[in-house]
Amino acid sequence: MFGRILAVSIQQAARSVALTLFPASFISLFAWATAGSQSGNTTDPIRASVWIWLGAHLIPFHLNIAASHLPGALTLLPMGALIFPIWAIRKSFPKVKDALPKIEGARFFFALAYTLIATILALISTSSGIKPIWYLVPLFTFPISYIATYDFKAAENRYLRFAFHTLIFFWGAAAIALGLSLAAHWSVLHDLGVVIAPGIIGGLLFLIIQILYIPNAAFVGLAYLLAIGFKLGSGTSVSATTFAVHGIPAIPIFAALPTGKHPLLQIGFIGLALLVLIMILPIIRENSLFKSRQFFALRTTLLALIIVTVLAYLSSGELLTSALHNVGVTWWRVSAYFAAASAGVLILTVYIPGLIKRVRARG
Repeated sequence: MFGRILAVSIQQAARSVALTLFPASFISLFAWATAGSQSGNTTDPIRASVWIWLGAHLIPFHLNIAASHLPGALTLLPMGALIFPIWAIRKSFPKVKDALPKIEGARFFFALAYTLIATILALISTSSGIKPIWYLVPLFTFPISYIATYDFKAAENRYLRFAFHTLIFFWGAAAIALGLSLAAHWSVLHDLGVVIAPGIIGGLLFLIIQILYIPNAAFVGLAYLLAIGFKLGSGTSVSATTFAVHGIPAIPIFAALPTGKHPLLQIGFIGLALLVLIMILPIIRENSLFKSRQFFALRTTLLALIIVTVLAYLSSGELLTSALHNVGVTWWRVSAYFAAASAGVLILTVYIPGLIKRVRARG
């Protein structure tokens, strides 16, 4: 029985990998063929396809590809690319669930097999210039493959689901603001595109990458609108009251950057408090007893804090060189702001009303 479960898990995990790795291989080989090469060695595009696949799981890389041979890293990866492995996992997991009736066991064995394959791919794809950080692969692929198998429509998850949908709504509003900022800075966007001049095929691939980076940029934009701010490399700071930027990297999406200070956006912290309030609003409406209201409110805000912290960490990172060591939000700063807003909202909506109710009952 155990051998059958393990075999099915490995088989379906390999199927999930193939569903996304094969298209990545086609893209890599096509780009390599159209760009031209002095040798007929296909090792590089095959490795590149694995790197694309690993990058879709947000796995960081060590780099040594600059002309100066100074080491760098790529830890800022497109969050939008996660949709592809998640889709592949959800397509393959049902057969594992059929082989093992206990759902938690099926999730564990599937995620374990998926992680094992990803770690092996990271090890064999290492080159002198680009090295996936293989020992971090389990920290990324196991949670992704495990969580992707969950059904979040269960009734016990309704409060967390509503909180996440609220976050998605604010995130989407920030994406709209990002689009408006790009439109307002169209000349900068055009100039950055001209500097790169990647050609037709390269331009198409570069456009796809830019689209996949939109969730990162939108999250950073949301942090800016909520008065948290962000960085664009070493010694930089962009917020409502500070604007210290040394230069803009030649990446079109950076055209959306603000051009100066906007002190009025300091009131954005109110928007952060509003976000938390909307998240726990159903709990306040449906739970009149203090104990149940406190339990669900604390549980939801704590899980929301974990989600926000993870998103903040994944949306930012190093971009190729040490000069761009910190691009995006500072995850602990986002966590601190969200925790402070959550504490204030909980005090005002749960603890003070509960205290008043208790005092009235004694009186």
